[in-house]
Amino acid sequence: MLTRLELTDFAVISRAVFEPSEGLNVITGETGAGKSLLVDALGLIMGDKASRGVIRTGSGFAYVEAIFDVSSPSEGLSAFLKEIDIEPEDGMLIVSRKISTDGKSIARINGKTVVLAMLRQLSSFLIDIHGQNDTQVIFDEGSNVDLLLSYGGDDIAPCLEQYSSNLRSYKETVLKIRNLSQSPEMLAKRREYLEFAVNEIDEAELKPGEEEELLNKKRRISKLGEISSSVNEAYELLNEEGVLSDMGRIFSDIEKVKKDDERLEDIAKRTSSALLDLEAIRDDLSVIVREMDFDPSEEEEINRKIGKIYELKSKYGSNIEEILKFKDDAVTELDSFEDNKRTLVILKKERHEMEERLLKSAEDLSSLLKEKAAKLEKEIVSELADLEMPQARFSVEFTRRPKDRFFSSHGIDDIRFMFSANPGQELKPLSSIVSGGEASRIMLAVKNILSRCDRTPTLIFDEIDMGVSGKASAAIAVKLSSIAKMHQVLCVSHTSQICAAADNNYLLTKSMYESSTETNVTKLDSEGKVDEVARLLSGTGDQRSKDLAKSMIEQFGRRPD
Repeated sequence: MLTRLELTDFAVISRAVFEPSEGLNVITGETGAGKSLLVDALGLIMGDKASRGVIRTGSGFAYVEAIFDVSSPSEGLSAFLKEIDIEPEDGMLIVSRKISTDGKSIARINGKTVVLAMLRQLSSFLIDIHGQNDTQVIFDEGSNVDLLLSYGGDDIAPCLEQYSSNLRSYKETVLKIRNLSQSPEMLAKRREYLEFAVNEIDEAELKPGEEEELLNKKRRISKLGEISSSVNEAYELLNEEGVLSDMGRIFSDIEKVKKDDERLEDIAKRTSSALLDLEAIRDDLSVIVREMDFDPSEEEEINRKIGKIYELKSKYGSNIEEILKFKDDAVTELDSFEDNKRTLVILKKERHEMEERLLKSAEDLSSLLKEKAAKLEKEIVSELADLEMPQARFSVEFTRRPKDRFFSSHGIDDIRFMFSANPGQELKPLSSIVSGGEASRIMLAVKNILSRCDRTPTLIFDEIDMGVSGKASAAIAVKLSSIAKMHQVLCVSHTSQICAAADNNYLLTKSMYESSTETNVTKLDSEGKVDEVARLLSGTGDQRSKDLAKSMIEQFGRRPD
């Protein structure tokens, strides 16, 4: 459950800490105090998109941090955390979002940066938010079947899994038949393409790991070419017609005149030594030139083979292994062309048998869903009666799907919820309801029923009592208290009845300064709770209102002290 929510420079809040407990936590405050900011902040924790508009004026960023107690995680949550490689610290998860003025948003779980998709998936195990305008799941006909499946829970799961398994097998077989039943022209083109591909790959004579081997050899030959060119050039320069010839003439000229100048005697010796060294260098280079086996045509062949590999990679795979696998798969498919007729006969027989099994499992699922729907109808009508709608009728309508789209992911029936608020009114699709008060109570009735099988630890209701009368608000308060016995409930409210029914009360207050507005969150003690209920009752908080507030709190089984 949520144990702490901290907001920094978020909208009109410079810093606020909200620490809800178990049970029913009710948040109240004057209009404009920003009661729904806490819900908006949790929306960011759940992975909602963020905008720079949430940053408090004059600040560089907004920061939201939530701490969840996950000391007893569900199997789904444990599996997800293992998948993203995050370990709870002392049974806690710390989730944060930082939104900067440049529009960037950074999300973290226990200090590890994550993408928003991870936050959204994580939040599905932790929080469920319902607002006055957030009833689309219940009133969206496409989601009605999902709600019924949730209500059926473990009783329906095996039957649904059997149907889903049969549907997958059936679809796979239908797809195989469709592929094998293509027109002769398409099959001929496919065969031609596969035969060309197989021949092209075979001609390349590829071997696993060959590309790297060729690239290494290409690098070696490239270096060898450079060495060969330099050595040959040096050898040519030292040849008889090159430097050695010039050096020989120099030695001969000095040798002739060395007797006439004693200084030339030493120069003649040094010139003779240099000439011998150059001759030795020439002889050594000659040996290297003879021993160096460089064939330019080999480099051309390597370049040709590498080029062919690149060409095949552009067609059949990102590496040689994938290219060879493509060839093997192509050979298998070509072989299958030889006995298509026999295969088609077998597959069509299998399809007929699968369709019978699928239809039976679909009928079983439909029957079970109808049983659950009948129970759900009675429970919702009972819940609505408790919520001051004693004449309301609720029905789950089943319509057999047309043949062209007979099997869906949830069976062979389209399902929608039907509703009538008053006697004499015909049942109409729930999606056609426009009354905010009716919508809130229906949503709460469904949520109260589903909460018995819903494993989400924290449920949030944002002004669910909007547009509802005082008597109906009292009934809503009772329902919220009932849900709070199985879940942590956070409720933003403006009615005295829900405030009185709370296990924990929090007040948002707004302070005006010369150039700014600030909102604060305060947990109310017993006296503060009485004052707040009284304020919601009369707007003044006089003694008569306080006495009435105490009485109301006692009616909900709370001690006003």
